[in-house]
Amino acid sequence: MTISEQARVEDRSIPSQPELPPALEAAGVSKAFRAKRSSLQVLDDITLTVNQGEFVSIVGPSGSGKSTLFHIIGGLVKPDAGTVRMNGKDVTGEQGHISYMPQQPALFPWRTIEDNVLLSQEVQGRVDQEARENARYWLDKVGLGGFEKAHPHTLSGGMQQRAAFLRALLSPQELMCLDEPFSALDALTRSDMQRWLLNLWEESRRSVLFITHNIEEALLLSNRIYVFSGRPASVLQVVDVPFPRPRREDIIEHSDFIQLRRELSGWMRDEQQKMQGHRPLK
Repeated sequence: MTISEQARVEDRSIPSQPELPPALEAAGVSKAFRAKRSSLQVLDDITLTVNQGEFVSIVGPSGSGKSTLFHIIGGLVKPDAGTVRMNGKDVTGEQGHISYMPQQPALFPWRTIEDNVLLSQEVQGRVDQEARENARYWLDKVGLGGFEKAHPHTLSGGMQQRAAFLRALLSPQELMCLDEPFSALDALTRSDMQRWLLNLWEESRRSVLFITHNIEEALLLSNRIYVFSGRPASVLQVVDVPFPRPRREDIIEHSDFIQLRRELSGWMRDEQQKMQGHRPLK
């Protein structure tokens, strides 16, 4: 069996739950942004699924519309065609159904770390003593114990990202949408955060949709990867990651991992070159 075939074998270490509808189903989603004399097609018939307790990643060239898809899933932008369903319910155009973590931590500088972490629950009117005790428990688990009353500017970039992730993790919404959360970090801190996120997700098993340009990161973290084409984005490939869980960091040195990384890199490189070739001459 080739690597490509292995990559499409279901990860059977994740117990199937056929009685539960997917956490997310995006079906036939298309979007164009229009001005008076021009139109830019960004998404073209995107269909993807995140099952309950799955970690799913999207990779694709820069400018291919990945963040626009997140805005549609979150209800900030309405699609021209297609639907968004969560837990079996049509939520197209509705807000308040996802937990979102952007590229930057986006912590409020005047709030303590504890109060930043509790923000989404506060908006829902759910902050009580039990919620604070739970937040402190998780702050300790993610290495932020003792920093509950600190303000964001006193923390390193990696620590701020942990607080931002914890805010998303503790929100009442089941689906977490993470938009390149480690892109602004240096290589060493990013590696530490990948390892930290992998361990934390193994424990929480939240449903996650993750955007990244880092193929190694996607393979390390994901159950399934959607490879987007260049703009207008369509689903170029769907890769079921074959490596068992719990997943150890040294999997990146395995020959199958290296081969699959090369294959995905080749697809990405081809699409990036196509996009560059379509740019107008100056």
